[in-house]
Amino acid sequence: MVDLVIRGGRVVDPSSRTSSSADLYIQNGKIAGLGGEPRPARRVLNAEGLVVSPGFIDPHTHVDREADENTARCAYLSLAQGVTSIISGNCGGGRMDLDRFYAEIDAGFPLNQAELFGHNALRRHLQIDDIFAPATPAQIKEMERLCAEAMQKGVFGVSFGLGYVPGTSWDEVLALSSIAKRHGRVVAVDTYMDDNYDLENLRQLIGLSRQLKVRVQISHFVYQYGQGVIEEALALMDEARAEGVDIWADSGLYVDWASGISSECFRESYVYSEGFRLSDFLVATGEHAGKRLDDALYRHLRGTKARESVICKTGFEASLLPPFTREYVMPSSDTAPYAPGQGHPQVAGSFAGFFRLVRQSGILPLEEAVYRATLLPARTFGLPGKGSFAVGADADIAVFDYGAIEDCARYPDEGAPDAPAKGVRHVLIGGEFAVEDGKPMNLTLGRSIRA
Repeated sequence: MVDLVIRGGRVVDPSSRTSSSADLYIQNGKIAGLGGEPRPARRVLNAEGLVVSPGFIDPHTHVDREADENTARCAYLSLAQGVTSIISGNCGGGRMDLDRFYAEIDAGFPLNQAELFGHNALRRHLQIDDIFAPATPAQIKEMERLCAEAMQKGVFGVSFGLGYVPGTSWDEVLALSSIAKRHGRVVAVDTYMDDNYDLENLRQLIGLSRQLKVRVQISHFVYQYGQGVIEEALALMDEARAEGVDIWADSGLYVDWASGISSECFRESYVYSEGFRLSDFLVATGEHAGKRLDDALYRHLRGTKARESVICKTGFEASLLPPFTREYVMPSSDTAPYAPGQGHPQVAGSFAGFFRLVRQSGILPLEEAVYRATLLPARTFGLPGKGSFAVGADADIAVFDYGAIEDCARYPDEGAPDAPAKGVRHVLIGGEFAVEDGKPMNLTLGRSIRA
């Protein structure tokens, strides 16, 4: 007798990218079977009229801060969309204290969480405070040592946020990417751009993957190239992959991106450039949340409110769909903790928005969309036991109403950026209910995932 059978649903198998009406069996937190002769079960979950999928995997998040209410709440907003596993440490950020980080997650967290080893965090750890200064040869050697140690502790790769540290030397990129290659891990990169049309760093990273034979993941593709060069950037990726270059991408469900007001992303030469007006920038956090920038507010925030977040309203809505026409692109959120009622709607709406977009646009079949949100990131990053219904895989499962799944979050000048999504009925982690009938049941089922 198995612990649970999910019966009557449309079960999507990412391995074959097919769906069928079949029973899904769970035993001891693992997938015990799909279809076949009916088996007795201690509990039956009726999924009639619903889609049964492996839990979604978000490859680009920033949910690795020290545990607090906002971090746990951020994780729950992902869980409510059917996300069961996330990868943090992106854009060069993340945690240096990996032992402590893993202990925090293993004590109980709303989601399973994997970590990347961030280059920017490493620079800060080595007290390279000048973002325009390259690391010295001695510092690079220490970076290599610490990176190799992190690999042994189970990180899934190295991440770079090159736009945040424009002084990064190519020697730093090569050194850490070589460590990732040696351990069979991923190099995830938030690329550097001089302006909205700059593709040079993308070309460099294609060259890096070709040279080192290392897997490269381009972060939040639409945020990087969605302001005028999305087709050109995708063409570069297409050409490289046709040559056998091991390069992949994730992309978000919004064209309007956010970052800290103090970062290089909001340098004066950018916000006053010909492509933008100050009113294109929306304050996302703090006492001025929901306001558009003017000169006085921009200088006030840059000067005294460095921790506040601002959203760049690009207006390039046509850039949203093209990345998802490529088989190597997976959905992501770029989620991070915000105070209640503040932030970017990507936190609460990305994965629900992905399935709403697929349903409304017809850009992908449901089965392909599930594959992109589950097995594709699991395979790309090498997450063990995740993203499939193979016997023995972890019973991380999302059960949702495909006709009703919907993102409800809005930008802070339009509504609640943290309004939970609708349409996800049940979420299981390790065979136990984290969400049941749309209500949180157990928010401590998540554990660390280690390479």
